[in-house]
Amino acid sequence: MENVNETVAGKAFHVLAGFGDSIMKGVILRKTTAEGRPEYELTKQSILERCGKLLGIDTVNYARFGCTAPMGSKLVERYGMRLNDEQTVLIGYGGNDSDYDWEDIADHPDDIHHPKTSMFDFVRSYHQIINRIRQSGATPVMLTMPPMDADRYFNFFTRNLSDWHRSNILKWLGGSTKQISLGHELYNKQLYAIAQQENVRILDVTTDLMAKPDWADYLCADGIHPNEKGQICLAETIANQLRVA
Repeated sequence: MENVNETVAGKAFHVLAGFGDSIMKGVILRKTTAEGRPEYELTKQSILERCGKLLGIDTVNYARFGCTAPMGSKLVERYGMRLNDEQTVLIGYGGNDSDYDWEDIADHPDDIHHPKTSMFDFVRSYHQIINRIRQSGATPVMLTMPPMDADRYFNFFTRNLSDWHRSNILKWLGGSTKQISLGHELYNKQLYAIAQQENVRILDVTTDLMAKPDWADYLCADGIHPNEKGQICLAETIANQLRVA
């Protein structure tokens, strides 16, 4: 416990809180039904809870399935009164923000389409989240975004679409699913810029996973949610980095 206390902005903390999306919540894809309907479930321990167990501290999880940074800003405003100077707060958004309305793209591949959260709103929301956490006396710590498997994700979200609609999406992507991961990485890189502007510590949870030769095996069949093995890996990465000054 003493080692952890000395490493986060020089402040002791006894509770690890988290605001994020389904990845921090601990959601995994259990299966896809014969009708093509995904069935998600919560793991027995979320990444946050696993991390708290490794560090020997309590956790409070405010993450929500499908949450974006603007939604997170509202949640932090709502629950900010529960935060205090004995808490370190992990912030993890971006996966839903950088995503698109793929069905709309499938129907209108020649139109201009934008991510669910514009980069401007993404950055603004992150600044709001960080400032509100600081106002509470707690210490904000940002997380980078876990890697995604673009091919697997494309096959997942187009599973119920016609071949024509699939080809329309590929047309809009310029013929390659790599454009999906490039958009994901664009938001991920922006997190570093935000962290620098706000002088907030940012933990890299991307590199350790991608450095594994079989890193895609740490993701669910949808290509975006870490499976249980992936969540264990991410929790260990976060805990290890929190232990280091």
